[in-house]
Amino acid sequence: MYKVAIIGGGPVGLSAAICLACHGIQSLLIEKHPCTTKHPKARGVNARSMEVFRSWGLENQMKQHQLTQQTKNFTWITWLKDFQEEEIAQVKSKTDYSSFSPSTSSLIAQDDVEKELLKKAQSMPLIDLRFNTEMLHASQNDKHVTIEICNKENNHKEVISSQYLIAADGAKSSLRTMFNIEMEGVDNLAEFCNIYCEMDLNKYVKHRPSAAFMFTRPDILGSFMLSRKGFKKWLVGKRIDSSPSLSRELFTDSYCVEYIKKIVNDPNVEVRLINKAFWTMAALVAKQYRVGRIFLAGDAAHRLPPTGGFGMNTGLQDVHNLAWKLAMVLNNQAKDSLLDTYFDERSQVAKTNIQWSLKNSERFNTIYAALAQNELTTFKKAVEDQYHHVNNILLDLGVIYGNEYQNEERYKPSAKVGARAPHCWLVKSHDVKSTLDLYSNKFVLICHREAKHWQDKFSKFPCEIITIGEQGDYIDKNHDFLEKYEISKEGAVLVRPDGHVAWNSNTENMPNFSWLLSSKF
Repeated sequence: MYKVAIIGGGPVGLSAAICLACHGIQSLLIEKHPCTTKHPKARGVNARSMEVFRSWGLENQMKQHQLTQQTKNFTWITWLKDFQEEEIAQVKSKTDYSSFSPSTSSLIAQDDVEKELLKKAQSMPLIDLRFNTEMLHASQNDKHVTIEICNKENNHKEVISSQYLIAADGAKSSLRTMFNIEMEGVDNLAEFCNIYCEMDLNKYVKHRPSAAFMFTRPDILGSFMLSRKGFKKWLVGKRIDSSPSLSRELFTDSYCVEYIKKIVNDPNVEVRLINKAFWTMAALVAKQYRVGRIFLAGDAAHRLPPTGGFGMNTGLQDVHNLAWKLAMVLNNQAKDSLLDTYFDERSQVAKTNIQWSLKNSERFNTIYAALAQNELTTFKKAVEDQYHHVNNILLDLGVIYGNEYQNEERYKPSAKVGARAPHCWLVKSHDVKSTLDLYSNKFVLICHREAKHWQDKFSKFPCEIITIGEQGDYIDKNHDFLEKYEISKEGAVLVRPDGHVAWNSNTENMPNFSWLLSSKF
């Protein structure tokens, strides 16, 4: 019997398997497709997700795939009539993560993210990967989950049991349907076709590198082009439910190529079509993330509008939250009730991210409406407001479980219970690392070396104790540890395995972890 079965081998499913393996938990991953995706899909990896990749030793591998952002004139969104014209407006990111994180947000396409996650998963003996394998049925009782699977290559069927199951099987989750889990929100906001292609647009974009180009010419209004790698591979998007004359059947290969040439406004540009995909924008959250021993994660649990790039990131951080809780329950360290906190914490994050993404989407609608009516003042104001679209550090790093997000205008590191523990640079001999590098697969009590009281108290708790200061385990390189962690030299902060604060000495004398199976303090 497997400890955990995972249905879905996209970024969320693969991340779940990796995270569980880091906690010493064996898993079986089932994916119906023969390989990871060949379509770029999502492109934005936020700083918090990069921190998670960092904890798995994958940050540098991921960075190899990022779109170059080093040039001074790089923008996130460029508005222009078409590629033959000068830009009308540009939207730039002004967020500096260097004080708050060892990582930064990056433009990395989902297909590259999945490739690196798959390599990592293949290197971990605790993960049994079964691609080209379909789940036919699932059932459960109070002791285990039973799934019937079929190898699509040889049609071999097999029945497998696991103690828990994670449904990471996407927006059309069969498991969500199978167990009658309802969703709330808006199901169909818009329908799009994304065309993935290769063409050399260097002469049109080299002087104005951008993550996204949005077009204002009336006949291509609403279309967009997203740079994939360098400026030779592109994801071209067109909304197809805005006109009765448009349908999925219309988007033949020849139509797609001609439409791309129309956007570029260069009939001689050579376009090589790679593939295309249709998708529906929705804003939905499941009413529950858990049914017995089955948990929803990623798009199976929530569908976010892509305007802002939080879909894949929200899903990845779902399983980062869930994995350590499953590990503690499976290792008989915690009661089953701990698993209920997964929905309590993550569903609120999904709802907040959806509302923010919807606001971004509505801003686009305002822009298009203003252009259609030649209301340039409204257009300019809405484009200027897109600054908020690409500067989202509060949503990225400001999550506080139990309080959703920080309410301030600017992000401030916090050691409040539920917050992501602050980043500080630490030194040990010649080794420099972030405090975030300390939090990966166990509880950690972090304090100044003089906080003897808390070190003694927590010596009975299942955690690692790390001291900061001269003659401590690490030296505080920038002398900002006590300030960022909001404690005195006598104080302490207990950090969960997912890097969020579980307790601090400013809150109460001792934590009350009623979900622990055994505790001597």
